[in-house]
Amino acid sequence: MFNLNNKIFTAVQNSENGEVSGETKFYYYQQDKMIWAEYYGGEIAKGFLIGKWISENKISFTYQHLNTRLENRLGKCITEFRSDNDKLLGQESWQWLDTLETGQSRIREI
Repeated sequence: MFNLNNKIFTAVQNSENGEVSGETKFYYYQQDKMIWAEYYGGEIAKGFLIGKWISENKISFTYQHLNTRLENRLGKCITEFRSDNDKLLGQESWQWLDTLETGQSRIREI
């Protein structure tokens, strides 16, 4: 299990139907297997996620944010982490819960 506490990530890739971009920053925290984060930037005015480790390298969480149009968006995600040159990379599979659309994104520790 990786330690996500006080790690900062940004998106390096996202599906067209996603709202997160390279301007979005994720501020992660961890207590034992529980993880949470605050995120904002780009199209995201303010967002929060909460979840847990479900294996040695995967987390599962729900997320909610207000975009810059002040639309409330809600979804769920599974992120699989790996180490790359002493930074963490996360491959994400997500789904909006209002439209049920799915997508893929990638985040990188900064």
